[in-house]
Amino acid sequence: MGLVWAAVPVLLSTFAASAQVPGNQSLTGKYYFRQVSLGTDGVNPGNLTDPRSLTGSISFDGSGHFSFTAQQLTGMTAAVAQTGSGAYAIDSGGFIVLDSPLRTGAKINARFGPEAVVGSSTESADNTFDLFVAIPAPASGAIFAGPYTAVSLEFPGGATPNMRASQFTLSQSTAGNLQPITVTGHAVNISRGQPQSQIVSGATYTVAPDGTGTLTAGSAANTQLLSGTRALYLSASGNILLGGSTVPGGHDILIAVKGITGASNATWNASFFGAGLRFDATGVLGYAGSLAARGQQKVTWSKRIKALGVGAFDFTGINGYTLNPDGTGTVDLTNVVLGASGKAFVGAAMSTADPGAYEIYFGVQVPARAGTGVFLDPLGVTSAASFAPAGNPIAPGEFIALFGSGLAKSLQTATVPYPKTLNGVTVTINGVAAPLYFVSAGQINCVVPYSITGPTASIIVQNGTNSNTVTVPVAATAPGVFTADQSGSGIGAMRHADATASIINASNPASPGETIQIYLTGMGAVNPSVADGTAGTITTLYQTISDVVVLVAGQPATVLFKGLAPGFPGLYQFNVTLPTFLGSTGNLPLAIQTLNAYHDQVDIPIH
Repeated sequence: MGLVWAAVPVLLSTFAASAQVPGNQSLTGKYYFRQVSLGTDGVNPGNLTDPRSLTGSISFDGSGHFSFTAQQLTGMTAAVAQTGSGAYAIDSGGFIVLDSPLRTGAKINARFGPEAVVGSSTESADNTFDLFVAIPAPASGAIFAGPYTAVSLEFPGGATPNMRASQFTLSQSTAGNLQPITVTGHAVNISRGQPQSQIVSGATYTVAPDGTGTLTAGSAANTQLLSGTRALYLSASGNILLGGSTVPGGHDILIAVKGITGASNATWNASFFGAGLRFDATGVLGYAGSLAARGQQKVTWSKRIKALGVGAFDFTGINGYTLNPDGTGTVDLTNVVLGASGKAFVGAAMSTADPGAYEIYFGVQVPARAGTGVFLDPLGVTSAASFAPAGNPIAPGEFIALFGSGLAKSLQTATVPYPKTLNGVTVTINGVAAPLYFVSAGQINCVVPYSITGPTASIIVQNGTNSNTVTVPVAATAPGVFTADQSGSGIGAMRHADATASIINASNPASPGETIQIYLTGMGAVNPSVADGTAGTITTLYQTISDVVVLVAGQPATVLFKGLAPGFPGLYQFNVTLPTFLGSTGNLPLAIQTLNAYHDQVDIPIH
């Protein structure tokens, strides 16, 4: 096990020109909201024992309190009026802890963006899974000015036998009337879930000056992908439509974004907060997360997922996408629509390759953050290997990157053992000084002290004066594989475990059954313990405590060694024997799974 990989700092972050960060005061005024929650028996994936839906208005006071007036559906009973109140708290990155309006005692893991609040109750301990969306309400003068492209997820009767997902565009023909709607989607009870298209004629809409309205697409019918009447809400910007049924058993959610023209793959270029709800053969799950799109035909997700039978875990992954000129396109096995002048997206699962998946997701651009002096971007703490979007936790011993402005007076790099102060800069994590590898005005690379434990950690940069405090989640592991081009995606940093120890790449691929070395970070505590800022050695095997599974094209590899690599603090090494039969060649996905995380951002070339 020789030293084969060194992390090189790469500046990958830019900052908005605003002079503020989010806080409770950012969320104020009247919003319209829809929350769908699926209660299960915790055993049978298809048994929804307690479906609930809530739709109406919610008012935030800017000081951490809200009240709501809404209509609630429970099971197959008629809608009943509901009022209530609760609390919320927003941190400087826009992450929100929000009391659930629908289930007393539950907390929604939500995120704030200028176009919407999105979230899911990922930390609740029960067997419920939900999606929450709220959009700013117009004070007056709301106008339906399409086209809007919508996605919808429905559980008619609060059950799975008729569930359906669809995508369609709403364009007005005359006031109150819609042009014929081409609906693409799939339903369990139609053609065994295979995607298809239907035409809906005679659909109508209403939108009042306050943004409230209705969408009517004929009488409700189980053979139609889109039918019945829904409450409809238009956002203050006019960019988002939100809707849902209030008839008995109408557990659904509709989200639409205003259309764009002239889009290309390069148009999707921003950071977003998102959330989603999914049902497939394994059961139901809800998630809240962040997405980074850089206009290069791939998006990186960082998700906090709560799944039936699994509980909550952290996921990072990369998916390829394509966009058409109208903003519609695909992301992996889902349809996606980028709209609202590039400020929001919606998506739904409806692929012939995955007919059993029913999913909806929604994302909005993150809020602006900036500051003077020593400023640490509240969304700028990330793995120095994966560069996973904000919200992915840090782990003890992880090599991380911090982005901001005024972080150091000049660039400087340290040697092993890494010092606690470098070029006059220190970084404290929960009050513990972190070993520093690299400092500059815009970026710091450091190693998380091994003593740091969850659930959260507060990070401060000191450079003459203290920076703002940034709070991030902490987990036992946060795996991130280094990559050949140091982008967080593409071919992973791996070597052949033979006498040459040559780098694995497209011209020097690995073979099925071969033993290789993988280089990563974020694997947490090791045994025996090692001092902060020091590295593994060739004489002592510092092995990770956490269990790990390495998957290549979904097949498990045999892990021979998992621990610190010699020479560089924060650098871990896995020695694994690849599966003997992979079924295909080329760049195959390589994933790392631990008890609390799943990392799927890199490939390995196989011949």
